[in-house]
Amino acid sequence: MDSKTSDQASTDVHLDPDEICRIARCLIDARRTMVLATQDRNVPWTAPVYYVYGEPHFYFFSSPRARHIRQAGPGKAVAASIFADSDQWLDIQGLQMSGALLEVKKRTERLKAIARFLIKFPFAKPFLQPEAKKLKGTPAIGEKVRLYAFTPQEIHLVNNRMAFGKRLPVKLQRRTR
Repeated sequence: MDSKTSDQASTDVHLDPDEICRIARCLIDARRTMVLATQDRNVPWTAPVYYVYGEPHFYFFSSPRARHIRQAGPGKAVAASIFADSDQWLDIQGLQMSGALLEVKKRTERLKAIARFLIKFPFAKPFLQPEAKKLKGTPAIGEKVRLYAFTPQEIHLVNNRMAFGKRLPVKLQRRTR
């Protein structure tokens, strides 16, 4: 065996980048939760969040006081993964990503992301209502959470059926409408 690292070896798998992108997009569309990984003073932390994808960002809601938000300040690296649960090792597949996390402040971006979120998660509508509009007996969290965007700079697909033990680089391409 030569001295290549597993990352270098992943580029030796000659699969069509468009097919890798298609599989990654299917995984993104089919899953509901993303696990974020942060750290502070060499202490790691993970947090699962519901997400929607709106190129090139993964949007999610969280409390600004949540540990994963506090640890993901400006200039700090964040990792994320999305994966399909499986009972068979050959069916293991997922995305491994690294990038940055920021609060979404632009009104137009927020409105588009919220609309996507409510289409994918209609049960969230009552929770996101301001206190004055909440339904009786429904906790209002809309005023306690903010919208964030995880923007990956590096994405790799793990798919044991395609390339066992290899990480395949993913370039998410814009979908044509």
